[in-house]
Amino acid sequence: MPNLTAPIPSKLTGDNETDIKMLKNWGTALIDELSFIINNLDAGNVSEAAEVKAENINTNNAKITNAQIGVLTADKLIAGNINTNNVSVSDQNGNLEINGSSISISDQDKVRFKAAYNPDSDLFTFALYNDEGLPTVYINSLGNAIFSGMVNSSEIYSSTIIGTDVASYETNSGGVFPALDQTGIKIYQDENSNRLQKLGMSVGDDGTAYMVLGAGDGSTVTNINGVVYSRGSFNIKKETDAASLGIVGTTAFIYFFQSTQELWLSGDRVLINGRDVLSEIDDIKDRLSALEQGGSTQQ
Repeated sequence: MPNLTAPIPSKLTGDNETDIKMLKNWGTALIDELSFIINNLDAGNVSEAAEVKAENINTNNAKITNAQIGVLTADKLIAGNINTNNVSVSDQNGNLEINGSSISISDQDKVRFKAAYNPDSDLFTFALYNDEGLPTVYINSLGNAIFSGMVNSSEIYSSTIIGTDVASYETNSGGVFPALDQTGIKIYQDENSNRLQKLGMSVGDDGTAYMVLGAGDGSTVTNINGVVYSRGSFNIKKETDAASLGIVGTTAFIYFFQSTQELWLSGDRVLINGRDVLSEIDDIKDRLSALEQGGSTQQ
C-alpha cells in the first residue's frame, strides 16, 4: 500500500493567524493525498487487511491468482465456465472424476461407471463395470447395447433377436441358437462354417404358413419363404385351401384339401401297418379281372 508523503506540520509560532493558515494548508494536502490513495486501491497495492467486507468490494473485474478458502457452499457459487481437464471429488468410499468430456465414478479400487464422448469416433458411450473391470451394461450413441446379466421387462419390441454372442454369429460358429425376426421364429445350427435353419415357423407374403423341421445332411439347400433349409428337412405347409406334409426337395406325400374334404397320399408305395396297400389293391384287381375273364369263357 502506498505511504503518505504529506509532511508533519512545523511547530506552532504563537501567531494565531500564521498557525491557523499553516494547519489549514497541511490538512488540505493530507486530504488530497488520502483521496488519491483510496481511489486507486486495487489487488496490486493492497497487501494486507484485517477485514474486507464483500459488500464494499466491486468484483466486476477482479483477478485472484491463488485463493485459500476455509468453507465454500454450493449455494454461494455461480460458475459460468469451468475447465474440466481434471476435476476430482473423493471420499473414503470412492472417487468422482471429470476429465475432459468424460465422467467416471470409482470405488476404492476400480472404475464402476463411465460416461464419455470420444471425438475421434464421434461416439458417446455409457458403461457400468463389474468387480473384474468388465462392462456389464454398455450403450453407445449408435444404439448398440450389451447386457451381461438378466434383463426383465414387461414388453420388448425388436425386429431381430439372435440368441448368441456377436463374435460367434459373425463367424458362423454359434452352435444352435434361436432367432426371431419379421419372417418368423427360427432355430439355426452352425456347423463347418455353414448356417442352416433346422426348425422354423413363418408366414409368407401370400399368407402361406410354413413349419419346417430340419434333419437333412446339409449337402444341398433349398430356399423356403426367404430362408435356407437343408434338403431332406420335414415340411408342413398351409395354403389357402390345402395343407400338405412333405420332405424339402421332393413332392409332398400327404395333401389335405379343405373345400373337397379329400385326403391324398402320394408315393410309389403306401404302407399301412407295414402292408403295401397299393400293391394289395393291384393284386385284388388282377384277381377280379381274371375271374371276370374266366366267367366270360365258360359262358
